[in-house]
Amino acid sequence: MRLGLALGCLLIISSSHAAFDPPPEEADEFHFVVLGDAQFDRPQLFNRIVDQTRRLRPSFVIQVGDLIDGYKNDLSEIRAEWDRFGRQISPLDPVRFIAVPGNHDVYNRNRAVDARLEQIFTDRWGPLYFSFRYKNAEFIVLNSDSTEQSNGIAGRQLEWLRETLKQPAPRHRFVFLHRPPLLMKNARPLHELFKGGGVSHVFYGHHHHYHFLERDGIAYIMTNASGNSVNTLAETGGMPHLLQVSVRGEEVNVAPIMADAIFAHDAVDPQDNYDFYALNRKLAPRAVKLEKSGPNRYKLKIPLHNTSERVIQVYAECSSADQRWIFTPQALSPQQLSSGKRGSLAMEVSFTAGRVPESEPECALRIPFQTRHGRWIDFTRKVKAEAAQFSR
Repeated sequence: MRLGLALGCLLIISSSHAAFDPPPEEADEFHFVVLGDAQFDRPQLFNRIVDQTRRLRPSFVIQVGDLIDGYKNDLSEIRAEWDRFGRQISPLDPVRFIAVPGNHDVYNRNRAVDARLEQIFTDRWGPLYFSFRYKNAEFIVLNSDSTEQSNGIAGRQLEWLRETLKQPAPRHRFVFLHRPPLLMKNARPLHELFKGGGVSHVFYGHHHHYHFLERDGIAYIMTNASGNSVNTLAETGGMPHLLQVSVRGEEVNVAPIMADAIFAHDAVDPQDNYDFYALNRKLAPRAVKLEKSGPNRYKLKIPLHNTSERVIQVYAECSSADQRWIFTPQALSPQQLSSGKRGSLAMEVSFTAGRVPESEPECALRIPFQTRHGRWIDFTRKVKAEAAQFSR
């Protein structure tokens, strides 16, 4: 009878699951990543950003210029820098990488656009300006520093852009270039071209910070991967980051993700999690009562209980806000506790008759905590000592 009821419940549950409507599918749904300046300013940071980008598994990655340091006349040195950059982004494979030229990529030592450096860029990454379509979007890559015009779009490139934007627009049009387009020499006519051509988002770098500006329905977004910044405040855009751009039908969402905010799936070992939780909850009480032992003298005792699965070493540092309490001994010897064991830390606290405290003693318990991945964490648990008897 009980078995029949159990089977009946199972059938009801199964039927309920079968009736569930899955989320609606969207044919034009994808995401890509935009990276900003790198130019070997902080190569270790850029390498981490590359690894973190790979974990997002985007459809492709576009980097908006200043990929190398450049500003050299020796072509062998330039090629060596491109080899180095190629090694930096190799972990992205098989995710497609798309390069946008920046001034550091095509300028020689005289700070002028060099046709030889443009050719090296073209040999490595393809055209200096081009467009492609992916699902319901068109992607337009521009060269903001060319032999035709530095810090602007001119000549054959400008004519090509006009013709490209005259073509029937897909649902989304994205533009990528290195310099901030609203600050370039032909900023106003360029903005009018974007507006008339159905451009919705323009991504760029160059100034090594993040900002967002909307003008006439066009989102202008500056990004910076690891280029040196004048500050590191997220509130002023100084944080190194990547941009994840998600497209779903009519909707486009841009999410700046701070560097080192993306972890590997196995970054946390379960035992580290539970051990840290156990120490935080059970190692010691949040507060203990002082036991009076004489005039202006008290005994301070903190019970300890290691409920984690590891051997721990407990260090204690005791103090008071107004520094009027006297601790004897001044320093406690560290105490080792095996898993499941109990112990205690004890000392005497006192104050002189003419120096009545306005605060109560507090002890910080510190435990060197090494994760299963080898990293050390400074675990600290504070314990307050309460004494109702002394006069303030």
